[in-house]
Amino acid sequence: MTITAERLSDTEVKIEDTIYSFDAKIRADAFQQCLLNDSVETCAMNHAPVKTRVVHEVSGEPQGEPGSIISPSLGGMP
Repeated sequence: MTITAERLSDTEVKIEDTIYSFDAKIRADAFQQCLLNDSVETCAMNHAPVKTRVVHEVSGEPQGEPGSIISPSLGGMP
């Protein structure tokens, strides 16, 4: 059973909607190699990531303008 894993960096591997972060490249390599024969759960148990996080897909139109927002002055000249 082969699981599709996307390598994001030397220490990060993305599987579906989860990013697995490791403290070293060699640990991320071992995790990714494990995925060739085992389940994600087994590989995560045998090659524990430092942390995992869920990828949030942005959908729809952007909400507001990018960058900083300048708020109106509380005082000064009218």
